[in-house]
Amino acid sequence: MQAGEIVAALQRQAAASSAYFQATSALFLSADGVSPEFFRDFITRLRQDYDFTGVVAIGWARHTTAAELPELTSRMREAGYENFAVNPAPAQSKQPMYIITIVEPNSLANRRVLGFDIHSDARRAAAIDRALRTRSMAATDPVKLKVDENADHNTGIVVLLPVAQNDEGPVNGFIYGAIRVEEFIRAAVKPSLLETGRIEIFDTTPDGQERIFAAGDSERVERPLEQRFSLFDQQWSVRFYPAGEHWLYPLTLVVLVGGVSFSMLLLAYILLVQRRNEDLVALVNAQAEREAERAAFVRELNHRVKNSLSNVTSIIALTRRNATDINSFADNLMERVRALAASHSLLDGAQWGPTDLKALIETQLGSHGHARGRIVSDGPNVLISPNDALSIGLALHELLTNATRYGALSADQGEVHLHWSVGDEKISVSWEERGGPPVVEPVKRGFGLNLIERALAHELGTPIRIDFLSSGLMCTFDIPLRKPKSFQLRRKDGAA
Repeated sequence: MQAGEIVAALQRQAAASSAYFQATSALFLSADGVSPEFFRDFITRLRQDYDFTGVVAIGWARHTTAAELPELTSRMREAGYENFAVNPAPAQSKQPMYIITIVEPNSLANRRVLGFDIHSDARRAAAIDRALRTRSMAATDPVKLKVDENADHNTGIVVLLPVAQNDEGPVNGFIYGAIRVEEFIRAAVKPSLLETGRIEIFDTTPDGQERIFAAGDSERVERPLEQRFSLFDQQWSVRFYPAGEHWLYPLTLVVLVGGVSFSMLLLAYILLVQRRNEDLVALVNAQAEREAERAAFVRELNHRVKNSLSNVTSIIALTRRNATDINSFADNLMERVRALAASHSLLDGAQWGPTDLKALIETQLGSHGHARGRIVSDGPNVLISPNDALSIGLALHELLTNATRYGALSADQGEVHLHWSVGDEKISVSWEERGGPPVVEPVKRGFGLNLIERALAHELGTPIRIDFLSSGLMCTFDIPLRKPKSFQLRRKDGAA
């Protein structure tokens, strides 16, 4: 029971830290250049809402070639880092270099990290190579943190997140977070859990298991309780040694002294203890089931957080491509995130099960109150899948935004007619604009039309048709009628 609670607490702390690193990576995807001052302001604002105890440094390690080193050194010294130098000195081989150029908090110990090539250390390089291969977050085996080289601190790990414009393009660098393991664990786990016995935590490395944390000094039992789990992309294990209980000696003394009559009482006592033990076994089994269920809820939460972060990261990257200035980028991004949040709220109310299409449409139309009365929607109540609901919600937002800026809703007399009907195996949806300015098919598709024609078509598995008629834009598509399924928690292998 204690081991399960410790694992759940550590996984919650790791999920929160992962979201922190993902948000920082989105900053470097959405901006052409990130200055140390801008990065400091971003981290400060982020820490107003989140506190990640144990993360002692977060920064940017830029991919650098040997030919770029003189120019990088000159630029860093001009920025005020007079003693900036790459360390260790570059080798003659053509190994890639990832040089730390930005770090927060801006403490004296952290500033000494500037210029460090994180690919020069074997364990850090192994994590970098794994992150480059999988294009996802990776963590090192236990290392001595650079900020703690001259201090007596316990083991640390470094989390690395690659930053690239797309899955096939080159990696520009890494968001890295330096974590002191003991502070991270003590911040995640309640102190009361660490006082019920001896707890040891191990990290599995190519050289075997390395102990990275220990607490408590009670006597060990012969066979401890052990649970293995995944944290970031590392395999850890918890061993829990319950406190010893010395009840056998006085019981033996009673048997020797009491004689035959007391033995009868002892027999009755043993029967009672046996019954109590059976009750305890049933209680432990019930607790184990609850722990398994809670672990399943944590896995489901982690899966949905990763999906949501992936959606937001994609929206940030695509919005940036079509932005002309920072204000338009921020405004468009906030509108799209609100549209995604509105769909999420509706799905939460439906327990992430089948969702009413009519309620989804009314939710998205309600966000454009200025057009109320000029949007006519007509169709029956019909249930659609959660994934379809998220994609359709974003598509409706883009159609409404396009109509408001360029289409029928940009004119005083313009109207939008939204109609849907249910067939044998599909729901047919039509969006028709009337009374707006003359329509001309654009030479280049913007973010909204690309989202509708590609992402929505991919999710629904059916083609999307957009016609630029003289009377106004028309969009038609079909939603498959999928067979409803009961909700199931995600297993450890990732399946539902």
